[in-house]
Amino acid sequence: MDQNVAQWLAEVQSLQKQVSELQQDREQAYSSAENWRKLYESEAQQRRRDVEVSSQKIEKLQQEINNLMAEKGQDLPMRDPEIVRKTKGLPRRTAKELYGMLLASQEQCEQLKAAIDNEEAEHKKTRDSLTAALSDAVDLLAKERLAANNASDEGSGEKSQS
Repeated sequence: MDQNVAQWLAEVQSLQKQVSELQQDREQAYSSAENWRKLYESEAQQRRRDVEVSSQKIEKLQQEINNLMAEKGQDLPMRDPEIVRKTKGLPRRTAKELYGMLLASQEQCEQLKAAIDNEEAEHKKTRDSLTAALSDAVDLLAKERLAANNASDEGSGEKSQS
C-alpha cells in the first residue's frame, strides 16, 4: 500500500511539473504574441505617418505645378506626370496641341465605350426576344403534336370499336 501511495505521489509531482512547464510555455507564447502585436502596431503607425506625409507632399507639389502653369499662362491642367515628362522639351504650342488631341481621343474612347455598351444592351434584348419566340414556337409545336396524337388516338379508338 505504501508503494501505491508513493507511486501516486510521484505521478502527482510529475503532473505538477508538466503543468508548470506548460504554464511557462503559455506565458512565453503570450509574451511573444504581445511583442509581435506591438511591432505590428508600430509598423502600421509608421506606414500611416508615411502615407500622410506623402499625401501632403503630393498636394504641395500639385499646387506648385498649378502655380507655375498659371504663371506661364498655360490654361490646360496637365496633371499627368507622364504627359508632362513626354512633352517637356516640345514647344508650348505643340504640347497644347498634343494635349488637345489626347483629350479628343479620350472623348472618342468614351463615345466608343458608350456605343459598345448600347450595342451589348441591344444584343441582349434581341437574344431575349429570340429566346422567347423560340420558346413560344416549341410550345405551339408541342400543342400541335399533342392534338395530332389525340386525333389519331380517337381515330384508332373508333376503328377498334367497330
